[in-house]
Amino acid sequence: MKWYASKKIRELVVRVDSVAVLSSVRKVYKNVELSHALGISEATLSKYYHGITVPAYPMAERLLKNFLSEEFIKRYVSRFMNKVGWDLRKACADPHFINYVTTYFKYRLLDKLPGFIADKFVTLPDYSLNIASQLSTSLNIPLAMPTSEDEIIGFETKSKPPALLQRGDYVISVHAVLNKEIAEYFRYVADVYSLKYVAALTIVLMDEKKVAEVIKSPIFNLIP
Repeated sequence: MKWYASKKIRELVVRVDSVAVLSSVRKVYKNVELSHALGISEATLSKYYHGITVPAYPMAERLLKNFLSEEFIKRYVSRFMNKVGWDLRKACADPHFINYVTTYFKYRLLDKLPGFIADKFVTLPDYSLNIASQLSTSLNIPLAMPTSEDEIIGFETKSKPPALLQRGDYVISVHAVLNKEIAEYFRYVADVYSLKYVAALTIVLMDEKKVAEVIKSPIFNLIP
């Protein structure tokens, strides 16, 4: 996966993404807090937030660099989860949270795995789907998933892959929560159908060492 060939389109995407992320961040941060943290006037941030002006490309890069840093994202997620009582289902139903998370994952993939190949995103038919569908749209990569829960429970006996997958596909799995059991299901599908497991993206990572042993590919997570 490469950035857009056109420099102008790439810069436009970055500018739009920076405003979208600012909008998401403003749901849990006051304008004065962001102004102090970023060293940007409240008036300027307010103009960006309300769509009066769009940040120039250098400023947009600066905003994304700050908002998508490891340090900032942990604070953001903590604040947002406190706001919804640490109910991940509520968080994954909020478009601002989903926008922030998917933007983070998009830029993390482009930054950490430059030139990566991905034929499909794969996910489960639960609230992980909100994240995966937005990533699919943003990066123009098709999305595949099991068509029913029966394809996951007792998966050892199944003889068909999640819908739309083809043998040999390069895949990235997307999760709200990733634990050993879920990892084993996706590894099973990958092995049986000769899929190339590029990476796993998840908000919550449980059993980190065990999951890493199963996935055997880069894992990008927010919590812990």
